[in-house]
Amino acid sequence: MILMMALVLGIIGIFVANAFAAEANYTCRINQIGGLTAKNGAMYVKLTDTKNKFKNTLFRIPDGRLNQIMAVLLTAASNGATVTVRADLAIKEPSKRVLKFAYYNPK
Repeated sequence: MILMMALVLGIIGIFVANAFAAEANYTCRINQIGGLTAKNGAMYVKLTDTKNKFKNTLFRIPDGRLNQIMAVLLTAASNGATVTVRADLAIKEPSKRVLKFAYYNPK
């Protein structure tokens, strides 16, 4: 029984480590910011990585941090600055590819 529990916990640990390994930080230029016009529609940002890992890729801005992240994105876009974001590029569907954070990078 103990061996079985250790095996299960080991397998879960491997899957959890792989899930977090896909997230990374990227320094990006902002291409577009916008959202759906429907009531409570999601807001998205289209970003291009400065190291060319991705180009014109959509990311959803999480509802719980919408104001904070939008303030950072709009400030950076209006000043022509870059942002550092944390996201998981392994997720292919834009509505599930969510920004974890966004930091303003002054010039």
